[in-house]
Amino acid sequence: GYRDGALRGEPSAHLPPTAFVSFIQNHDQVGNRALGERLTAIAATPALEAFAAIYLLAPQISLLFMGEEFGASTPFLYFCDFHGELGRAVSEGRRKEFSRFACFGECVPADIPDPNDDGTFEASRLDWSTVARAPHARWLAHYRELLALRRQHIVPLLPDIASGHRWDALPDVGLQVRWQLRDGRALLLDAQLSDTEARREFPTGRLIYELRPSPDPSTRLAWSVRWAIA
Repeated sequence: GYRDGALRGEPSAHLPPTAFVSFIQNHDQVGNRALGERLTAIAATPALEAFAAIYLLAPQISLLFMGEEFGASTPFLYFCDFHGELGRAVSEGRRKEFSRFACFGECVPADIPDPNDDGTFEASRLDWSTVARAPHARWLAHYRELLALRRQHIVPLLPDIASGHRWDALPDVGLQVRWQLRDGRALLLDAQLSDTEARREFPTGRLIYELRPSPDPSTRLAWSVRWAIA
């Protein structure tokens, strides 16, 4: 594998949440895919809605990748503007890089866009004309709602969140996280990260946000997310 499994980084459990940046996609992840697909092209909408509801309301600093907020459908390809020997080396190296992945097989040279081709750059431009149309308008409304809730409920808590947090990965593909506040309260997350429902209790508290609420308080619907302050 890359870097031969060498460990990187340093201890960070003592740092506050605002020392970290959270995201679900960025230019490295998308641009370094062979065909520059965004998550909306390769993942199910309910899952992406849930992950957005998690990371945009989590106390870490949120990073949105350009166009993510309206579900941009244009790819973000690896592009550059090199010439001569360097340009040829980059173009050839890009295709050779993906020869390590069996899923591309013999079609690698034809399928990997040339980083130095003007068309590769042009294909990566955002299409702002789509923002007001479905499904992009719905994505934008989802992100706007979450960011407004973040400003209203989460940002005022940030100075009082102690370092560290407690989390539980549940056997039914659920996730619960608790961030302790210095005044004794806690910010709570409960998420069901699968296509199946699950039964579990959620600690009582002041509800901030709920994605896909269930009529039964003890049932967590597929790809549902709940935030509260207890």
